[in-house]
Amino acid sequence: MRKSRVTLLGFILAVFFGTFAHAQTQFRDVPAGHWARQAVEFAVQCGLIEGFPDGTFRGDQNLTRYQAALIFFRLYQTNRLENAQPECRLAVERGAQEVAPELQQLQQRFEALERTTQDQAAQLAALEAEVKRAIETSQQAAALEQRLVTLEQQVQRLAQAPAQPAGPTPAELQARIAALEEQVQRLAQAPAAPTAPQEVAALERRIAALEEQIRNRPDTARVAALEEQVRGLSNQVTTLQNQVNELRQQTQQPAPQPQPEVRPPEAPTLAAPPARNFYLGVGAALGIVPQPSGGIFDSSNINLTGMVGVREALLGFGLRAGLDYNLSTQALGIEAYLMRHFGSELVSPYLGVGARFLPALADPIYGSAAVGLDINLSGSLGLFVEGNPRFESGGNFGLGARAGLKLNF
Repeated sequence: MRKSRVTLLGFILAVFFGTFAHAQTQFRDVPAGHWARQAVEFAVQCGLIEGFPDGTFRGDQNLTRYQAALIFFRLYQTNRLENAQPECRLAVERGAQEVAPELQQLQQRFEALERTTQDQAAQLAALEAEVKRAIETSQQAAALEQRLVTLEQQVQRLAQAPAQPAGPTPAELQARIAALEEQVQRLAQAPAAPTAPQEVAALERRIAALEEQIRNRPDTARVAALEEQVRGLSNQVTTLQNQVNELRQQTQQPAPQPQPEVRPPEAPTLAAPPARNFYLGVGAALGIVPQPSGGIFDSSNINLTGMVGVREALLGFGLRAGLDYNLSTQALGIEAYLMRHFGSELVSPYLGVGARFLPALADPIYGSAAVGLDINLSGSLGLFVEGNPRFESGGNFGLGARAGLKLNF
């Protein structure tokens, strides 16, 4: 009974998956001429069987119900039953019914492991957040400590700096005031604006008051205040002198002539590329959903693709026909779409609905769509990239993608 079950399981795998891969296993107890060698090789490659740690398969041992349930459980996880023939599905379902209790227990254990993994991931994320906050707190403390050290060094430098020199003496201020008086007298004699003599007289009165304050109270604090006032007076005198110079220049220079208006040249407008109705395209296509067991970029998942179409045939809609070919499996696919292109700029979107025909499938005809962009590089050469959602029999949804070069003419 055990051997017959192993034989039945190997027959199911052989009929279901077709031609086996050429990868070689390393089991010492499965010789080259063994009757089940191909089934064992493909089952190991698909992840259904792993063998024992000592490098043996032990095919002569009895197959427990738990081991059979694990094989069927892995088979369901690969999603390979979706494209299987009805008789193959029936054979697999009958085998799975024999170990249904063990298969249910494995499903429960798998779900429990998933929940445990999610809990551990949440705990790990919380720990990472705590560590990040601790690192930020440590960095802030280090920055504060560095600022404290810098401030202490600045305080030490200020304590060791020499005392500032004393301000100017009253005699020096008297000399500077005398110089200001001479400047005011020269300004009073110059042909200035009507308000200039009045301002000069006001300055003379203020300077006389300052001289009286210096003679009566020659203390250091008042001297500093007087020095600041003298600086302000000096600035005012300089301003008055500049005004007088400007008035003299205005009386000597002729009035400015209006300059002709100069307009910058207008930027040339770029013309849109000419619309081209017919196109040819070549590129590569691959499947994304459902994800292949060998990975998205496995050689058996990449197809060479070609297309020919017209952008506008009737009422703004166009037609496109295409062909896909897989070098690894030698599978051939034919497609036809009703297309709608939007504009002919540098980047132009397009949509399409249609159908595909794959002779290798049990239901070879299914609905498909095209959602993509045309990138017009220069002249008739461009690029295209698009996604291809598909709707197979039984309500199954799939997604593919393709990209390549496009020649417009």
